[in-house]
Amino acid sequence: MSAPATLAAAALLAGACSQAADPPAPPARAVWLDVDPAVMPGGHEPDDGVAMVQAFHSPELRVAGVSVVFGNAPVEVGYPIAREIAARFAPEGVAVHRGSAEASPDPTPASRALVAALEREPLTVLALGPATNVAAALRERPDLAARIETVILVIGRRAGEALTFPGGGPNLLDFNFELDPEAAEVVVGSGAPVVLAPFELAAKLPIDAEEWASVWDTPFGEFFRRPIEDYLDWFGDNYGRRATYPFDSFAVSFLVVPALLRCDRTSVIVREGPADGYSDTGGTKPWLVRTDAAPGWPVTWCHTPAPELKEELLRRLAGS
Repeated sequence: MSAPATLAAAALLAGACSQAADPPAPPARAVWLDVDPAVMPGGHEPDDGVAMVQAFHSPELRVAGVSVVFGNAPVEVGYPIAREIAARFAPEGVAVHRGSAEASPDPTPASRALVAALEREPLTVLALGPATNVAAALRERPDLAARIETVILVIGRRAGEALTFPGGGPNLLDFNFELDPEAAEVVVGSGAPVVLAPFELAAKLPIDAEEWASVWDTPFGEFFRRPIEDYLDWFGDNYGRRATYPFDSFAVSFLVVPALLRCDRTSVIVREGPADGYSDTGGTKPWLVRTDAAPGWPVTWCHTPAPELKEELLRRLAGS
């Protein structure tokens, strides 16, 4: 083959290889984590911390900031826990901000930090605890709802739904909603696109003790093993199965592996329902209820996880 022909063939081969190469990955999505972590023995609720590590280990996401709210633990307990998790697992430079200690419309350092972050860039907000911090930001600056690309909340129930697990056991609360219903209404009604990851979603994906053991020999396991084993014991004592349910991780999963979640467009409203949780004393209380009909606030309601989601979550927690 002559030299010109050889050069031409090489150019064609290079062009073919270039066309076959994988396209560049899309830019990471900027997210804000609003959390109420209780990652400690006896805390019985390490899910926020698990979701934080999942987000930090997901290259599809860029965590622009973390705020802490009361909920699973008092804010004075949850704030140092969130700082420790960020120090261990977050990329350098992710700041953690202290937020509301109770249901209150008043601004806090956390809500002001979220306002400043939204002024800088559009964000997806993952509200994994009561919506108090996010609502305080939107009460101060309702115009910033247009800068929220999506807000994902771990709240909601169907009409008449008892919040318990297969096999029975005490009814749980729609915890994040019930601790501050007014804040949830502000956020869901703000005009920002809303995704709900309700109780029914988590109840369909138990992670057994043997499955958790696959991540113990990792930096994640070094920090989380004792709280998760304590949580497994709590579920075993109350529901007859040593398995946990990854409530808050579904907010992250919706962003990084959406094909593994089945979700619908629907509407939700607030209405009175029976006070049926394990700590209720009778009477009625507000429920955030799926309506499947107008009127109501439009939301995306996620309800069924694919079985593969469990392995995907554990892989990300392990950092692999």
